[in-house]
Amino acid sequence: MINGLWERTTVTYVALQLAYWMGFSKVILIGVDHNFVTKGEAHKAIASTGDDPNHFTGGYFGKGFKWNLPDLETSELAYRMADYAYHRADREIVDCTVGGKCPIFRKSTLEVELGVGAAE
Repeated sequence: MINGLWERTTVTYVALQLAYWMGFSKVILIGVDHNFVTKGEAHKAIASTGDDPNHFTGGYFGKGFKWNLPDLETSELAYRMADYAYHRADREIVDCTVGGKCPIFRKSTLEVELGVGAAE
């Protein structure tokens, strides 16, 4: 991390950089749905008009909250960079998001990755 963090368009990429720097050999992603109901130009500033359909709870952004529309294309570029860096170092990023739509990382379940819930 000589040159610092590259934020780009998703905090998930920042977290992946920090996990790499901290030496994690495997990162399990949960809750990276990579899907937004609200559409429009990337980075365009908008104000929430009511319940938020894009996050795990409708109250995530309250009415009137100003936020920027996502840039999923650039997020995927950042994810590809992270995946490449992890694989080069013999590390791994696994996406255990239930119903997630991110096409970059290997998909799995938390139960499989943690080795729990298997029939005996």
